[in-house]
Amino acid sequence: MADARQTLRARTSSPVVPVGGGLVAFGVANFAFLALAARDLGPAGSAPVSVFWTVVNAFGIGLFMPLEQDLARRLAAARARGGTGRVGRAPLLYTLGALAVVALVLLLAGGMLGRVVLDGQSGLVWVVLAALAAQAVAYATRGLLAGEASFGRYGVQLAVDGALRTAGSAVLAATGNGTAVGYALVLVAAPVLASVLALLGRRPRGVTTAEPSAEGQSRVPFGALVSVSLLSQVLANAGPMLIAWLAEPGDEAMAGRFVAAVTVARIPLFAFAAVQAVVLPALAARAAAGDVAGFRATTRLAVLGTAGLGAVGALGVLAIGPFAQVLLYGQDFAVSRTLLFLIAASGAFFMLAQVMAIVLLSRGDDWAAAVGWGVGVLALGLGFLVPTGLAEQVALALCTGAAAAAVCHAVRVRTTLRRWEPAP
Repeated sequence: MADARQTLRARTSSPVVPVGGGLVAFGVANFAFLALAARDLGPAGSAPVSVFWTVVNAFGIGLFMPLEQDLARRLAAARARGGTGRVGRAPLLYTLGALAVVALVLLLAGGMLGRVVLDGQSGLVWVVLAALAAQAVAYATRGLLAGEASFGRYGVQLAVDGALRTAGSAVLAATGNGTAVGYALVLVAAPVLASVLALLGRRPRGVTTAEPSAEGQSRVPFGALVSVSLLSQVLANAGPMLIAWLAEPGDEAMAGRFVAAVTVARIPLFAFAAVQAVVLPALAARAAAGDVAGFRATTRLAVLGTAGLGAVGALGVLAIGPFAQVLLYGQDFAVSRTLLFLIAASGAFFMLAQVMAIVLLSRGDDWAAAVGWGVGVLALGLGFLVPTGLAEQVALALCTGAAAAAVCHAVRVRTTLRRWEPAP
């Protein structure tokens, strides 16, 4: 009985549990946020909110996910070497520089962005900058917590962010005073407040804000990390954009059906995010400690787990994908089983490419990861060589690109592990 309790305690104390729980709450909250805005403002009135949400999330991940990754691996490696992590000025300087570039772009092209992208809602333009700044705060907080292995607080940050998004949008919808700007401001306040609450009462685990040592100052990784993040986002989100760009007049509904199919077929990617947040700092700590055997074992477990998750997801979509699509979105959104399976397969390949990239990032091989994603983006075009319908061609292109990135990353990982000898 005691052994059973210990086993249960070990499983439930896994960092994947709080992170996964937070991600579930956060994901559900985003669906609720968009649904409440749509019901309150109607199809036309909520369109700028949906576009705003898409822009902020896409650029937030592309620009500030590297902030989380760098902080997580830097602090985890420092703890493995002796328990003292130094953040330094580089993350702050990068964040300020990235926001300054965004501000310059908005200053020069904000009017066009408001007219063309945000449906004439010029008031949303500068809220984009505020929302991206809030995203920077959230990603920096998660990187700090992941690097300290404070995954309970990491999950709290995600869950509270989601709860605040739901509560804020529910209040606006209930009072009938909701506007596009009002809903957008919810996306500014929620990440900041959630980050503050997640950090309250925190006891830093040997982390300082002083300048890093000469070893830590030897390189500033954000150029490569941003390249990795942006290229991976292009490969992940190219499908709907290609459909919208290449669809013939009268086929505008195809883009909507394809987006709906992506949300159904790529559900495993949602679960993979929890694994991703945990694996990078774990591998970075083993790399810093020179634990070659532990690093290889963790890599093997992460790759096999990711492959299993992708296979289960693809087979599940093959079995019940069309039924789930119609159940969630209605008969007008029905697509073929083949299309759903191809999208699910592209998601499985993307997860494998992502986990291999994490292995490279944990070893500081940032540019190799960027090159792999670049190869994947270039390989997208090969999928269009198969003569079939547009949606299937785009899905094949996504499979080809993600598979190419996965192979490229895997070759580099294999070479790195074979050459890496344990420290004497």
